[in-house]
Amino acid sequence: MRAPAHGQNKLLVETSVACKVGTWDLPESEWDAVAQYLSASFDFVVSPLTFIEILNSIARGGEQFFVSKLKWLAALSPMDPLNPTFLEMPGQFVLREVLGGASAVETYKPWQMAEAMTTVLHHKSVSPELRAWLDEIQSNHQSGTANYVSSHDEMRRVGQIVPDRERWLRAKMRHLGILLLTAEEVQKLGVALDAAYRYAAWIRQELKNRYYQPSKRVTAWIDYQQLFYLCDPAIHILYVDTDFTLRTEGSSQQSRLLKNVWSGSLKTSSPTIQAGAY
Repeated sequence: MRAPAHGQNKLLVETSVACKVGTWDLPESEWDAVAQYLSASFDFVVSPLTFIEILNSIARGGEQFFVSKLKWLAALSPMDPLNPTFLEMPGQFVLREVLGGASAVETYKPWQMAEAMTTVLHHKSVSPELRAWLDEIQSNHQSGTANYVSSHDEMRRVGQIVPDRERWLRAKMRHLGILLLTAEEVQKLGVALDAAYRYAAWIRQELKNRYYQPSKRVTAWIDYQQLFYLCDPAIHILYVDTDFTLRTEGSSQQSRLLKNVWSGSLKTSSPTIQAGAY
């Protein structure tokens, strides 16, 4: 597994981009041009959350649909899809990058994710073993979204709709087995996770609106976790929809949210990439 070059900026391809590859919005030839253009400035890295989210999406269809959409997985590591460089899960990544420690919570390792992606991309059909694995991924994803919805419904019910940065940070760390944080660590985490916090705070504020239904906005469960990766100053996120920037307004990390702008026909080898675009 190739590690990013020392000092090189790293780019995470978000689900909203990958799922447009091979469509009228973003034909594969145009995505190739985008990827080549970006590869001069970035090493591509893969978020395990995006990998799982795409697998969950393509597993909903039959075998023909699944195989035809493997291009979405390949788009996560466009320069070398069979040799992807995976990141750790968001929480573990934060602990290592910001606090210099490891979580007591066991989870998938980057090399395991890389092996899984390579194995899936080699499939030309959906074997019974692969289908069973995909069913497990779908079940876990449904459990995660159901927990997200129920927790936010409970926040609304008890009136926990005023965001508090320190409480939010301490709650996230407790889930990773970190029960005590010093004031200095809270401050470091507050800076490192600023965009993620602002996204979470935006959701809390929306709970004041009785028409806002978490059950109809379950993509937010994955989206705000992707922002944890911005704790590494080298990491940038390539996306399409405007949720990331609209919901992280005021964050200094917005400059590393890159919106790919295309019109269905890319005429040059220099795509329009906007930092913190709305």
